[in-house]
Amino acid sequence: MRHDAEAAAVGGASGAADRRRFQILAVVWVSYLLVYLARLSVGPLSPFLKDAFDLSNAQVGALMSATAFTYAPTLILAGWLVDRVGVRRMLAAGTLIASLCVLTLFLAPSYGVVLGLLALSGIGAGCIYPSAVRAVLLWFPVGERATAIGVNQTAINISGIFGAVTLPAIAVRLGWEYGFLAVGALGLAVFAVAILGYGDPPGDDGDAPAAPAAATATATVTATATATADRTLPSSPVAPAPAPAGLLTLLAARDVRLLALVGFFLGVVEYSALAHLVLYLKSEFLLTAVAAGAVLALAEASGAVGKPVSGLVSDRRLGGRRRLALLAMAALALVACLALAAFGADLGAAVYVVVALLGLSAIGWGGLFGTAAGEIGGRAAAGQVAGLTAAAVNVGVFVGPPGFGALVDLTGSYALAWLTLAVSCVAAIGCIWLLDEPRELCPQPEVCAVPFDEL
Repeated sequence: MRHDAEAAAVGGASGAADRRRFQILAVVWVSYLLVYLARLSVGPLSPFLKDAFDLSNAQVGALMSATAFTYAPTLILAGWLVDRVGVRRMLAAGTLIASLCVLTLFLAPSYGVVLGLLALSGIGAGCIYPSAVRAVLLWFPVGERATAIGVNQTAINISGIFGAVTLPAIAVRLGWEYGFLAVGALGLAVFAVAILGYGDPPGDDGDAPAAPAAATATATVTATATATADRTLPSSPVAPAPAPAGLLTLLAARDVRLLALVGFFLGVVEYSALAHLVLYLKSEFLLTAVAAGAVLALAEASGAVGKPVSGLVSDRRLGGRRRLALLAMAALALVACLALAAFGADLGAAVYVVVALLGLSAIGWGGLFGTAAGEIGGRAAAGQVAGLTAAAVNVGVFVGPPGFGALVDLTGSYALAWLTLAVSCVAAIGCIWLLDEPRELCPQPEVCAVPFDEL
């Protein structure tokens, strides 16, 4: 009888979650949109910033990397915090900090100030990714997670499309400062949406990972898992404090390290391309800044398609397997980078096809990556693993764009720079090949008594 009552309660909570999960996804989506509009605004504004401050290609790349300087460590802290204080608080803090920093760029008098404010905005941006992963992991069942995270990460690409189309036009008419002003003002509106629109799942107070109920163990769970699920957990609404060695446990896990390396290598590829594509198209194909921005928008649009479609294929066609889908995305990115390195301006109109392929793969991998991170971490550590692995991505963001620009400055050509990105794709493929299919990693068995996919 006790198990029947608990099962009924869980079923009612699940029904409530079903009714609200898409509203929650929309709130998280617009929060993600804002922080990436701020981060990706450097690419379409790069010609104007380069002229305004007389910058080298390496200095332009450093602007893209500036947010990564603070974003990467913030991801680790934010991942730890969101597993404890809840998604709503972290979304609100992140959108507010990022918006205020970008607004202040309107008054920036020098390259150094722009660099510093972009770095500070990374603190706010770093709060969003682990919050988004945790929100999806709490609200969506396992068969929908990769699709949901893929849809959520289209916000990155929609923001890139919006920025690539609108920011150069604003800069031409009013100046680059007004582009940042528009982004910051939009951010304050998103902050209000995050405060008012996000709510916790039924039965979850948002302050800590909820202790799983024994009723979640079904007839299909093994006897060992059922026995584990029947343990009585503390009745406090806040889960036990994490063990001091929890972070070390996560870092020691082979799959976490491999996934972090995948993120690093693909982060180098994605953000180097985003930072330099407009300048590359202007230099090699003689496009105007506005026309090159439109091609950048094509890459972003392709990435926006790639994320949910690859997630849907992983969820429905591959039975929830993430590894094969990630391998395919990295391989397609390799083909695109090799084509740009080998043919350059000789591609002619075919460059649009190559850019679309680059966007589909080198930008479209993030949804699968986030899903794998969340599933490795489980309910107790989804935010922490998402934060750790995303921090590795942003180490790639930090070194990739300025390194790409330095190679162009050194050689006077883009060929070696694109070839370097191809090598990074090969390294990512090697790490994915060694990666196991995502499985729960629980540093505290008493918190993760029930297998994550049964929650």
